[in-house]
Amino acid sequence: MKHPYILLLLPSLFFVASCSKSDDGAEEEVDEVIEEAQLPSCVDYKSVDENDLSTYWNLFVEDVKCTRGGPDYGALNSQVLVRFVVQTPEQMASGVTPDHAGFSTFIGYCNNSVVDISVIKDYWEDYSEVQQLWLMYHEFGHDVYRYEHSSDPEDIMWPSVPRSDVKINDFIEAKNRFFKRDFDGVSYIQCPS
Repeated sequence: MKHPYILLLLPSLFFVASCSKSDDGAEEEVDEVIEEAQLPSCVDYKSVDENDLSTYWNLFVEDVKCTRGGPDYGALNSQVLVRFVVQTPEQMASGVTPDHAGFSTFIGYCNNSVVDISVIKDYWEDYSEVQQLWLMYHEFGHDVYRYEHSSDPEDIMWPSVPRSDVKINDFIEAKNRFFKRDFDGVSYIQCPS
């Protein structure tokens, strides 16, 4: 019996060597990196505007609806506050910097109709596109799902943004576990009754 999945592996090669001629006519070896094909997703992660955090909320809402079939958090959350926080010159001069790039608040994660997330602009500007997605989904995890932090660095709910070389496929795999509530040590923020 033939294994049809073997053919799927061939296009995912990451490294190809080829030759080219230099200006003096000598052949030199050139290494080309071929990008890994993106895992299937029902949303376009490049549709966000890094200067407008509300576009990340809209993407998250659409991602939940098409990946899980709902609910529509855009309709359920009547008040959505997603904003940048900029440190004052005095805060920057003090040398005391926040130890987190984004945060949600009690008002958001203990109120089913409110999302309240802040992102520190200085950190945000240094992040790759995938790190920015990771951070926003992490904060939505607190506010929407009331997730606590995970103990696994491959999970979106790990308390730190991943390294800058994280790939979109790493994000998509983590996001799928996140939506399915299928990651080790999943636990929830306890809110007063």
